[in-house]
Amino acid sequence: MTPYFYDQVDGLFEPTHLARSPWERGKQNGVALGGLAAFLIETVPSLVSMTTARLAIDIFGAAPLGPTEGRTRVLREGKRIQIVEVELLVEGVSVARATAMRVRVEATPRFGPTLSYPPPEDLEPVGFLDPRAFGGTMETRAVSGELRKPGRAALWVNFGHEHVAGTPLSPLLRVASIADFGGGLGAELSRDEWNYMNLDISVHMVREPEGEWLLVDAETESAGLGLARSDMVIADRHGPFARAHQALFISPRPA
Repeated sequence: MTPYFYDQVDGLFEPTHLARSPWERGKQNGVALGGLAAFLIETVPSLVSMTTARLAIDIFGAAPLGPTEGRTRVLREGKRIQIVEVELLVEGVSVARATAMRVRVEATPRFGPTLSYPPPEDLEPVGFLDPRAFGGTMETRAVSGELRKPGRAALWVNFGHEHVAGTPLSPLLRVASIADFGGGLGAELSRDEWNYMNLDISVHMVREPEGEWLLVDAETESAGLGLARSDMVIADRHGPFARAHQALFISPRPA
């Protein structure tokens, strides 16, 4: 059976062990919440064919590892732009909120800077997270940087899990998941001494990704006030298609 983050039961989303936070016992992690928000956004129909231009996710606090309710509503409906909102609640308390801006699809010229990355087949597998993360299905290949040392790094990722049981990962769900990696991947401080807890995720896309392999190229910046910002380029085999950011709450790990 393919591992998954949530099982849908009686209209609620029951988190599995994959949704557990690595920072706080009995809480949900950012990949779980962001992916669930993206899943719910895609259940909302649009009047015409549209693509997601912006996905913004705010995490209000540590969400308990319990049945999670998802509420959706359309803030703006139209044939050129649609804005969808999702709210996630646990025990009636709002724990996260997301908005997606969708834009009509129309043939226009392509332009912009290009970046080139070696394909994942040319690189050696590396361990990025605990081997049990994502049910042990995630493949990772390092492009640059040393994953266990501070500094900018780039990583190819192939997710093999499902977010909600019985539903294959969509392109938007893959983007929402990999956009949570920035703070840990491009960390400038030792993860043995410091916690990097993400407060939000924001992604701007010019298209949806193609294929199962995605690349995240991440670096972080801080002014030393307990806050940092992660900046990411997200690409597929055809090149970059999105830029993403996270606000990070930094605190020392308990001795």
